[in-house]
Amino acid sequence: MKKGLILFIAMMMLLLAGCSGKSDSDKKSTDDQANAGGTSEELVPEDGATLKLWTVKNKFTEDAIAEFEKQYGVKVELEDVFYTETLDRLKTDGPAGLGADLLAFGHDRVGDAAKSGLILPNDYFEEETKSNTEQSAIDAVTFDNILYGYPQYMYTYAMYVNRDIVGDAKLDTWDEVMDIAKKYNDIPNNKYGFMMETNSLYDVNSFMAGYGGYVFGKNGTDKNDLGINSEGSVKGMEFFKSLKEILPIKNTEITRDVKTSLFHEGKVGLNIDGTFNAASYKDVSFDMEVVPLPEMPGGKRPLAYSGISGLYVSAYSKYPNAAKLFAHFMASKDNQIKSAEALGNIPVFKGVDSSMPEFKDNKLMQGFIEQSKYTTPMPNIPEMEYYWVNVVPALELIWNGADIQKTLDQAQEKMKESIEAGSK
Repeated sequence: MKKGLILFIAMMMLLLAGCSGKSDSDKKSTDDQANAGGTSEELVPEDGATLKLWTVKNKFTEDAIAEFEKQYGVKVELEDVFYTETLDRLKTDGPAGLGADLLAFGHDRVGDAAKSGLILPNDYFEEETKSNTEQSAIDAVTFDNILYGYPQYMYTYAMYVNRDIVGDAKLDTWDEVMDIAKKYNDIPNNKYGFMMETNSLYDVNSFMAGYGGYVFGKNGTDKNDLGINSEGSVKGMEFFKSLKEILPIKNTEITRDVKTSLFHEGKVGLNIDGTFNAASYKDVSFDMEVVPLPEMPGGKRPLAYSGISGLYVSAYSKYPNAAKLFAHFMASKDNQIKSAEALGNIPVFKGVDSSMPEFKDNKLMQGFIEQSKYTTPMPNIPEMEYYWVNVVPALELIWNGADIQKTLDQAQEKMKESIEAGSK
């Protein structure tokens, strides 16, 4: 009797297992979806959902929006708002019910946005995002161990080269840059062998980082360990100051618009500029390429700041599901490749690199992807905003001959004061 009962129970268990219709792989898929912050059901937009997006308007984004609207039936309104302005605008417009559902900004503002409760975590697509994205990009859009962003691309800067002016110079060292500038410079006629924005701390930081300078200790996470006046930072600023010999212009006169215009006109041989300006140079009349920033004296290579641009879902959005779907859609492999081809952005989707056929003959992408090996990510803690405020004024002082150590000491002291005041 017992033996028959046991046999019956075993048969029933087998029958139930067969009726469940789920293999081990099916169960794993369901578990994976649950771990991603969602359920076994596909995320669907809310009824009647419409979205407002704040980012820079361009054809790539407009085309992507059209494709999303076609696939999901959700209308997306694009407002042309520059990346550095989106988050500050949300701080005022969000509570008033006027903010965007989605906004783009650089990862250095993630800590500020998260701490202020302005953005929602990337929860439903968390595991998929992590498995598809380069770890450095994941780290950049994560704060307090919570993933917030949907990384779209890396942005950084390197050396744009007008080969019609500089010929076949290798540009491995700054000595070559100095020689080219001295030969070509004709300041009264607005001709320059070399140009950079000397009032851009984003660019100048590469020299400090290359010599070991830093903003915050512990890989940019310790607000109490400041390295603005460290030995490496001072040495980097000394090199920066030496460039005035080949760029004898007032710090405030070298604006982005001026530099972009002169390079476009073929009046600049070497131009430090970012991936974000690549599209504006696509129609230049001269032979152009991009190379990594050359080695500084002592064999130290500048470490350009890198940023990760991503989309973030506003905590004020009435349609978070639709917003998450759109952010995930924009960060897809296909859209990252299209963004690279159209705008010069560096993909952060795993496996998308310079060896791909799409980038084989793209001199700009080849150069920027090579430069990406020599970068340092911007810190993303909230206190990063004080770096720009307190250290940018030091650039003009140093460029005009001020004592470097004293100037950086003062900048660091002001930054300490800002951090202390912000902690109260």
